[in-house]
Amino acid sequence: MFGFLTTGIKEIADPLVSAKSVAGWLRQLPALDVIGRQQHVMHAFDAMRQSRKPIDLARVQAIELLDAALGADRRQLIKQYVENYDSSAKLAERIWQAIYDMSQGFIYAYQSALEEALRQGANARWKPLVPLLFARLVHYYGTDAKLRVFRFERWIPAKWMDLHRTYLRASELSVDRVPAVLPSAGPNATVWTVEQEYVYVLLIHQLNTGNMSPPQLDWAMSQLRAWSRRLQLDAVPRSPEGFFVDVAGKSGLGRRTGNDSGSMLRYLDTTPLAESLERAIGALRQAESTDQGPAGPINQLRIAILEKVGPSVSPNLNAELRRDPRIACAVAARVRIGLSRVCHELMQKMPIEGADATGTEQIEVFAVANGARAKRHVPDEHDSLAASLSSFSDPMWQVKDRSIAGLRIAASGGIGQALALGALVAVRQSDLTDWVLGVVRRLNKVSSEEVEAGMSIIADRVVPVTLHAVRQAKDDMGFVVDGIDVSTMGARFHGLYLPPPSRPDKPLAVKTLIVPTQEYSEGRSVILTTGRSVYTVALRHLVEQRADWSWCAIQIVEKKSRI
Repeated sequence: MFGFLTTGIKEIADPLVSAKSVAGWLRQLPALDVIGRQQHVMHAFDAMRQSRKPIDLARVQAIELLDAALGADRRQLIKQYVENYDSSAKLAERIWQAIYDMSQGFIYAYQSALEEALRQGANARWKPLVPLLFARLVHYYGTDAKLRVFRFERWIPAKWMDLHRTYLRASELSVDRVPAVLPSAGPNATVWTVEQEYVYVLLIHQLNTGNMSPPQLDWAMSQLRAWSRRLQLDAVPRSPEGFFVDVAGKSGLGRRTGNDSGSMLRYLDTTPLAESLERAIGALRQAESTDQGPAGPINQLRIAILEKVGPSVSPNLNAELRRDPRIACAVAARVRIGLSRVCHELMQKMPIEGADATGTEQIEVFAVANGARAKRHVPDEHDSLAASLSSFSDPMWQVKDRSIAGLRIAASGGIGQALALGALVAVRQSDLTDWVLGVVRRLNKVSSEEVEAGMSIIADRVVPVTLHAVRQAKDDMGFVVDGIDVSTMGARFHGLYLPPPSRPDKPLAVKTLIVPTQEYSEGRSVILTTGRSVYTVALRHLVEQRADWSWCAIQIVEKKSRI
């Protein structure tokens, strides 16, 4: 589906000279190759940059025609990106880069056209174009913002200043509330004002909470785009609640505190948006109670997404988002990301033996038979950073705060940029002896060198285990080693055993395993070997599942002692 630079296309030195030339050029582009078309479009923008011809009305019409013609391509590329985000990281990265390049090309084109239109301010032929050029430029700032939020990245101050200057200039010219639409967009196209596009860009950044994946963000943004059309910016606040933005500043929306004032501030009351969100949640819950078909899980997921969006856009924030009190600290840590790396690390440090200390049917996790679990060391939160760093020679990871149920970890030097929402993470803090296992629930890429992640702890006791698929026993091929019929042991894979109780915030009383997702199917039996016993266990219901790991309950089917 994704060909590159399809041959057989007649190259045009600069197709963006008129609407006629760009229409003919578009007809030659590969019909089924979205990324291939995007590559040719980027060549057209490069040709425009290199051309010494001044921007005239014909070129503006060509840019607008190209913009309207590629609307379906942009929607398809974003759909393909969110669909491949979990399953194919390399393909998703390639698609993301294609959308990003296209958005930057249109930002350049509309900036150039707008500069010429403003120079031609007295020209009656240029004046009607100004509102649309402003609106489309701000629209593509929104595309840039959306792509950044997909990757949990934040805008640099210079980008905010560019956006604010664009809106402020439109406001000074009194075109910020003039409806505009691309001429070739069709009769049913929705008109947008500069202010509506600007408000939507501000709201996109509010969704950069770090706790939603790109597919969830994409759906949430589509809802916000429709609901935000009713919002307006005011020079004088309508209520003591809501948000403000400094149009001469270097950041986005801030929540009102009562001390905000100034001639360059604009106020945003998001009450209509919050009401739309609450109505949507109510409608989804009503549909969930009546629809028991395939739409039920989808409605549950959408309710969960909107409940995450609510605190970010609500005009007032009454709820404390953190369930457990957190204590600030500065503790160096070792971090392992991903099931395979966690298993490898723990297997080196924690060899497993089997024991049955209580005489009951129980998978024992202690290395010494009948040994009591060591009491967990309670750290002194006032320890100095220097003291904690002295324990580890490579302090690239650090725990910044912690609670009973979670940690906030941070990395520098670019090492944490591959961290993803839902990643399985093991952390060993320098002032503690044990590894804890957690899942990344919130992600914030502060810069290209720094990343912060909020992880919920799912186990403070975790044991790496070796598992085998169960094969049919064959009488003519079977042989016994240490009491085990080796012919019944199939392909080997590694997993993590979480003895109960796990998950401090909502403790689980059942025995659970974390296995690679490709190895999980409900009801499947696997062989788990320990130092003293061989267990056949059945994989039961899921506690949580991600693309690369599945956490499930287990049921002991059979237990044999090793000879």
